[in-house]
Amino acid sequence: MKISFVILTWNRYKFLEKCLEALIESIETPNDCEIIIMDNGSTDGTRDVLNRYQNNKLVKVILRKKNYGLNAYKKLFGHAKGEYVVIVDDDVLTFPEKLDTLFIDYMQTFTHYGFIALNVIQNEFTNGAKPGPECYTEEIIGDKVLQEGPTGGWCACFRKREYKKLWLKFMFTNLNMRKSEDGVLAQYFQRKLGLKSGIIKNAVCFHATGPYYARQYGHMDREIEKYKQSKMQTLVLHYEEYKD
Repeated sequence: MKISFVILTWNRYKFLEKCLEALIESIETPNDCEIIIMDNGSTDGTRDVLNRYQNNKLVKVILRKKNYGLNAYKKLFGHAKGEYVVIVDDDVLTFPEKLDTLFIDYMQTFTHYGFIALNVIQNEFTNGAKPGPECYTEEIIGDKVLQEGPTGGWCACFRKREYKKLWLKFMFTNLNMRKSEDGVLAQYFQRKLGLKSGIIKNAVCFHATGPYYARQYGHMDREIEKYKQSKMQTLVLHYEEYKD
């Protein structure tokens, strides 16, 4: 198995539906890939979406009875068999073509990076969760350009062999919205293994994060509940401003 795409989902079936359709279409060599979806105790239409893929050999589904929050990534990563693991947020709705080949090419070229993500569309409704350009410096190898700097987990790749070196420390880290799986991984790769994090400048996905798209897709209450559980009151108020 060359590459594992892993998705943790909870009560965002409309996002998940579009995410899976786009992700499957973007994969060039499905025989070398797997898509693992962990349902974190959803109570909406998520199961109906997942049932459509029960005969798809590319897709594997793990169902959990309750929401374990971001700590569920610890078990999810353990199911990944690929040499490379790609975290895919369920609110990523478009991907570049040949996504699997793209990540492998960049990971093999930029061997001194441990965590590499796609770039994101930024418009009047979302910044894609990516900080401003002042946070990045470019590194070029041949025709490939990485932006070294803050790297979100909307669609990001790491090597399984390097994760195994950090596995125990990661397992004992309590993950939450303030200390998320992507931030923790990027930090550990840097501090423990001396590996950088960066974004592929010219490979863009649509990360539909933010209150505008939450309202458009009917997930507003879910987002507010998530931030309430994390005691992130500023974001709760921000999302509530967009409610009808």
